[in-house]
Amino acid sequence: MRFPNDRHGEAAGEGPQPLDIVVTRRDVLDEASFRSTGVLDLYEELFPASERDSADDIVRWLLSDDVGERRHFSVGGRKMSYRLDSRCFILRAAGRAIGLGFFTYDHASDLIYCNHVGIGTAWRGGGLAHAFYRQMVGMLDALFPRNIGVVLEVEPFDRDRLQTIIADLERAGRRQLEADEQAELRRLLRVSWYDRLGYSVFCDARTMRPLECCSPCLYPSLPSSDWAAGEESYWLMWQARTGAPSAEMRAGLLWHQATTAIYVEILAKSLVAADPIGRRFYWDYATALVARTLQLTATTDVHLARCLGDDDRQLLSRWRRLVIDLI
Repeated sequence: MRFPNDRHGEAAGEGPQPLDIVVTRRDVLDEASFRSTGVLDLYEELFPASERDSADDIVRWLLSDDVGERRHFSVGGRKMSYRLDSRCFILRAAGRAIGLGFFTYDHASDLIYCNHVGIGTAWRGGGLAHAFYRQMVGMLDALFPRNIGVVLEVEPFDRDRLQTIIADLERAGRRQLEADEQAELRRLLRVSWYDRLGYSVFCDARTMRPLECCSPCLYPSLPSSDWAAGEESYWLMWQARTGAPSAEMRAGLLWHQATTAIYVEILAKSLVAADPIGRRFYWDYATALVARTLQLTATTDVHLARCLGDDDRQLLSRWRRLVIDLI
């Protein structure tokens, strides 16, 4: 698919270059073709090791496991199944990957899960990232006409911690940030990007604070005693499909569906299906953790709201006025 506005090809400062978007299992049909795009190199460049899946797993999910077919397995004598369709959208300049989007459609819930989205540093600016994202969403709607919207995880940011960091930068005039300070600012910037795209966050209607969910450890092969240390807390963000009925009146049900889709249908089932006997106890652990999250929010009046409030936007403005580049 040709990108609709090739003037974006000047973003890297190298003059106009032809841009296009290719999609796994439509334009990119095998592992060799997938790897030759350079998308896995870009993936390593964009995301720290702690956030990355293995390249071999990604290839397997995209090209053989999550291909829209129902997969069956048994855990402890209990038969179960799942049906996923994963796609990687690759934005290319002169045939080389400069952007990527990795999405998984869950047929059980009709939800699309956004695993990763990113664009090369040299190509940011000029609205290219937003244009790429909008193109991907349109293509996803064509691929999965029954989908009701996209859900994704973001790391929670600490507003008080950000206030302290930014105030110290303003007062001291320093330009260097510690690694933990950069990580905190990246959390805010990531949320702000999805906020600008029109995403909402699931929150408690009484406090208007985002609801936290706990992701199971992603490494079932670790000793079970290490699983708790591998858990991560996230906020879930949501964007309804354009033209879909408003989700506001059913935000509580949608919260339940999204949590189950991400952590049971997509994460736990795909990990356990690879070794149902050896990972039986991991299944019990992961599903119990998800059940606990849902139990903790069972009586919560769930609301969908924009993630950034006025105080957050003021912090963003103050940060941008400092004109400091994150490494």
